[in-house]
Amino acid sequence: MYKNRSEYTSGKLPYQLLTALVIVGIVCLTLLGLAGYSPVAYADGIPGGNVSDPVVRAVDIAKPAVVRIITTLNAQLIVHFTSPTAKDVTFPQNSNGYPIALSGSGTFITATGEILTADHVVNPPRQDLDQFLQQQAAQDVANYMNQVLKANPPVSADQVASELANGQLSSTSQYSTPQSQAYLSTAYTGPLSVTNIQNVPSNLFAPVDRIEKQSSFSDEDVAIIHVSNMNDMAMVQLGDSSSVQQQDTLTIIGFPGNGDIAGDTATDLLTLSVNPVFVSSFKTTNTGAPVIQVAGNVEHGDSGGPALDNHGTIVGIVSFGAASGQGSTSFLQASSSAAALVQSLGLNTAPGPFQKAWNQAFLDYSSNTPGHWHKAQSEFEQIAAKYPLFKGVQPYLDYATSQAKIEKVPQTQGTPNAQSSTQTASPGSSISWIAIAIGALLLAGLLLFGVIVFRRRRVKKIPATTSVPASNASAKAAPFVTQGSPMNPAQSSYGRQVNDAFTAFGAPPSANNQSQKPGQPPPQPFAPPYPQARPSKSTTMPPSTNTSTLVPWPCGHMNRPVARYCSICGEPAPPSPPARKFEQ
Repeated sequence: MYKNRSEYTSGKLPYQLLTALVIVGIVCLTLLGLAGYSPVAYADGIPGGNVSDPVVRAVDIAKPAVVRIITTLNAQLIVHFTSPTAKDVTFPQNSNGYPIALSGSGTFITATGEILTADHVVNPPRQDLDQFLQQQAAQDVANYMNQVLKANPPVSADQVASELANGQLSSTSQYSTPQSQAYLSTAYTGPLSVTNIQNVPSNLFAPVDRIEKQSSFSDEDVAIIHVSNMNDMAMVQLGDSSSVQQQDTLTIIGFPGNGDIAGDTATDLLTLSVNPVFVSSFKTTNTGAPVIQVAGNVEHGDSGGPALDNHGTIVGIVSFGAASGQGSTSFLQASSSAAALVQSLGLNTAPGPFQKAWNQAFLDYSSNTPGHWHKAQSEFEQIAAKYPLFKGVQPYLDYATSQAKIEKVPQTQGTPNAQSSTQTASPGSSISWIAIAIGALLLAGLLLFGVIVFRRRRVKKIPATTSVPASNASAKAAPFVTQGSPMNPAQSSYGRQVNDAFTAFGAPPSANNQSQKPGQPPPQPFAPPYPQARPSKSTTMPPSTNTSTLVPWPCGHMNRPVARYCSICGEPAPPSPPARKFEQ
């Protein structure tokens, strides 16, 4: 005979086991993370920013290919006075001319030194040069008029500049041939130790030796220039400008003049800027050139810089714009115009060895696959060794090295041969597989215990109904209140509980009564104990024949009088008691 246990006690152990399984499962997941199988979460301050973003990654890869182009020339202004004592006077009077420097941007598009830029960056329009020259010479002209010509009243530099601009004071300008130089940005060179741009080492910039092809500012305003001694550089591919749509966001990379806050400090002047722009519309100039209208922060100095799409290809070249108090509207020359020049020159724009290595190393750097830090570290080291001028790789190399030190890399088992032995797995790899196996077993155990607990609790919650008395089969059962100890499902097998439950709910009795012992009632189906209705006084209590009434047995359990064995412990039924009378 089994001992009764409270259903609260019987339900306590599985929940303890489930709690333990959850805790151990968390530990196993932690082991998996330590073994190098958890996803990589990039910390704040990683060089390159949010490199998991494909747009950020594309811009990072393109930045070393963008250069600052500075075009210089000398200019003279010949003023035609109407004074009898002075006719034509050349300014400045005591030098070869006013030095004029213009700044723009450009991008390497080949591995052989070709740079794409705006034509007006290397071939400044005369109208713009005249305006700048007149402003620069205005003070010298005013001094000459006040001191030599004795102007009365005296004139100011602003007055002279205004008269030169509107033609009241006639003048002619003369310019030397523009000379352009392309400077590598700090994205390639890293921070510079020199302060003045005039002292930048000669191997970090190169003169533009020729303009290979150009379309003037009044037409398509694009040019392809060439620099010597800068082969196998970082480069950017041309994209398809026809794929750009309204409301697209493009990325401008360049050197805006308003960003030069530290004068001629070399590092400041050669540190590029990145700005997003919003595609507003598509227009065509008077000459038929397709342009992309954009809204955003585009300034003087960005001219010639690339506009990149989300794939990091050039779809536009910064050309011209107009600023107003309400914002700014700028226009990009479509990359289709540049593609026509490239095709006419027959240039090979396939990535060179540097660009292939840099692109692959950065993709591994921004990956999250196991072992990517070790791989990126090795690739950055190879680039740094082969291209010593590329100091811009150093922050990425340093970060990849620091991450590789704490990265767990699973060792693959090599194929044994005559010259190599079988490579054993690293401890981190062994721990990982053990943790995976333990985690799988725990999950299986968790599911098994969940099923058992669910089914056991389901049986305990099955309600037992009262049987209908034989004398009145159509009468409804009166409500009862459960008394005594609750039934313990652990005292009989699960199958018996289910069968008893079905029998209690009206299943027909078994037709096989051959094994019934003489003098014993048939087996009683399972039913919870209910209190007995007290008989009235002076009544004769015959032996109960009501199969739905429960009576106490010597074993301590409540059973129906017709039962042959106890439905709880299986003890044989006691002899039927003789009928007796209850006194008044």
